[in-house]
Amino acid sequence: MLFKIVISRLDSFLSQNFNTKIVLFIVENIAFNECEKIFAKKIFQKGLVYDLCKKNVSFSILEYLNKKGIFNSETRLQYDHIKIIGVSKEIEQVKVVENIICKLIKKDQKPKKILLIPGDNYLTIPLLYSIKKLGINISFNIDYSLNNIPIYYTFYSIFQLLLKKNKFQKFTRKDVIKVLSNGYIQKFFLKKNLVLKKLNIENDSDFVSEHEIKKYLHTNDLWIIFKISTNNIKMILISLIGFIRKFIKLLLTKKRKHFLELKFIFKLEIYIQKLRIIVRKTKNLSIGINDVFNMYEQFTHTENIRYIRKNKIGLYITGFTDIFFENFDIVIITSFNEGVIPRNHKNPSFIPFSTGTKLNINDLNENFYFHHFTRIIQCSKKTYLIYKNQPDEINSGEKSRFIHRIEINSKISTEKINKPFFPILSINSIKQPIVIDKTKSIIQCLHELMDRGLSPSSIHLYNYNPLLFYYKKILKLNDPEKTYYKKKIGKMIHKILKILYDPIKKNLITIDSIQKMKKNYALIIKNYIKNFISWDEKLVKNGHKIFIQEIERKVSTTLNIGSKKVKLHGIIDRIDEYDGITRILDYKIGYSKFKEMNISSKNIENIFYDTNYTNIMQLLIYVYLWFESSVFKGSKKKPPIIGIVSPKMNGNIFQVPVNIFKIQNKKTNITYVDYKINVLPFLIRRISDILDPRIPIIEKIY
Repeated sequence: MLFKIVISRLDSFLSQNFNTKIVLFIVENIAFNECEKIFAKKIFQKGLVYDLCKKNVSFSILEYLNKKGIFNSETRLQYDHIKIIGVSKEIEQVKVVENIICKLIKKDQKPKKILLIPGDNYLTIPLLYSIKKLGINISFNIDYSLNNIPIYYTFYSIFQLLLKKNKFQKFTRKDVIKVLSNGYIQKFFLKKNLVLKKLNIENDSDFVSEHEIKKYLHTNDLWIIFKISTNNIKMILISLIGFIRKFIKLLLTKKRKHFLELKFIFKLEIYIQKLRIIVRKTKNLSIGINDVFNMYEQFTHTENIRYIRKNKIGLYITGFTDIFFENFDIVIITSFNEGVIPRNHKNPSFIPFSTGTKLNINDLNENFYFHHFTRIIQCSKKTYLIYKNQPDEINSGEKSRFIHRIEINSKISTEKINKPFFPILSINSIKQPIVIDKTKSIIQCLHELMDRGLSPSSIHLYNYNPLLFYYKKILKLNDPEKTYYKKKIGKMIHKILKILYDPIKKNLITIDSIQKMKKNYALIIKNYIKNFISWDEKLVKNGHKIFIQEIERKVSTTLNIGSKKVKLHGIIDRIDEYDGITRILDYKIGYSKFKEMNISSKNIENIFYDTNYTNIMQLLIYVYLWFESSVFKGSKKKPPIIGIVSPKMNGNIFQVPVNIFKIQNKKTNITYVDYKINVLPFLIRRISDILDPRIPIIEKIY
């Protein structure tokens, strides 16, 4: 919004200051948003541009910037020197980085030519300790969020103590022990654990009185915190500032070692001092300890510390969006996950979505991060992208959209670490799965679900983790995670293909109809759509006749499970006739590792239980729904071809045939009779197990 106002007044400013020379300092591959581009172009007509990377002045400014790709929306990258690594746990990335650096150092790689970029700052400290352990010097220049610094939890536990004191008018035993057990409190205020021991021995209740605390701490600086009157805002702030100043004196005794803690606590003191001035100057201001805690949380989650330490021969650590002027032999980026790179901005905005879209405000994030990604790749000889491929409480476990883009535009494959670096755990520390018995109310909820309809995705969810099935389908808890990027793309592809193919339903595909579709497909995810249409085009040009029956067809039927009638439903992506034979096709955006899939009678049971067979299970259920649907009665004389349509590593689309009961190298399509005898009993058994009250819901731990 600021740039829009500037642009509206810029012409007037330039005309009034035509004798003033203007120099704009830039770095290569800087990311400009739309308003900044307009602003920069107007400035360049009057001034000079100074390239900070090459340290020179360029006079042919617009040509220079276009050449550098600053005004170009598309940037072509060479991906040959990129290596992608997937690990199952967040902390395993630290070990992977350690191994990469060890191998490089053994090959006489200079540490100063290695750049390490923690995608998520949570890993910065573990990475630092890991590299120091190797005896390698480190140079860093990085923004560090205040809530990632361990001392944040010291003050968090103090605020929790005061919040409970305000609520109950006395201290909770649990919160007192948490404060007194804190590492910083132990190190600087309680050199001995006598207070904790006495509290454990002498008091068995859930609460501890202020008088009892005073008995042990009245001569200790911690008493400043415990004696705070939580209903007096002035005393709260004065006491907090007093405690902070005592803390600072203790930290200053080893200021080099406690550099981050001192930065944190100095910022916190200034923040509380400002709040104290506001309280003193404002009459009738009604705020309490709850408000102070909320301000503390807002402050620590939005403020950063710029942590700088220079070492000319050291390995360099910096942030993903930070500017640097050196070229590196090796770049290692961790946490290359969706929601981290590019980052999800969860901060609410007062600007409506429609207005933001019109002003090109909401599309900046991806372009901004991609420009930085481009700059990083171009400054290195080899780049390692490390991401976590399993979901947890930190992130979704989905690789970044930039990795998807690389995979589509190149033949790079992902290396998966099959032997995770787990710490040695004792038997007692191994997590035990949650077990929930199927009570009458749970069984009733399951029956209600069966009446509404059971889909292949619901069966997959139960196979993946029965506990997640319980949370989502029985308790109806909303998924706290945002829809993953890959799922969003999948939904968009399905919708676009439906729009493109709907007009030719109940017709043969012709070259003319393909040409019309090619003109209409959206620019977004255009590679997949273009390749998909080209797949059909190639088949038609080779003389095959394809008659589109249905696109995104909703189908359902009723299945008898004992005495219970279960509604089974799903959406078939595409039903067509290929040279007169019905095909049932399922679209997938992920790469297929197989040219064809063969199912024998020996492994048919596993398909409905094992998550590795999810795609085949989905297709087999669709086939049954097609067999049972009254809409397709006339086309059931011949058994259908079933297959998965997915991209190859080079981006080209192909059909992965699914052959059921392939006998003596003969490919056979399944008939309705074969299905009822050889497949349906296993589907019925799987659904029966889900409904069986004797089989509890047991969490799967991955």
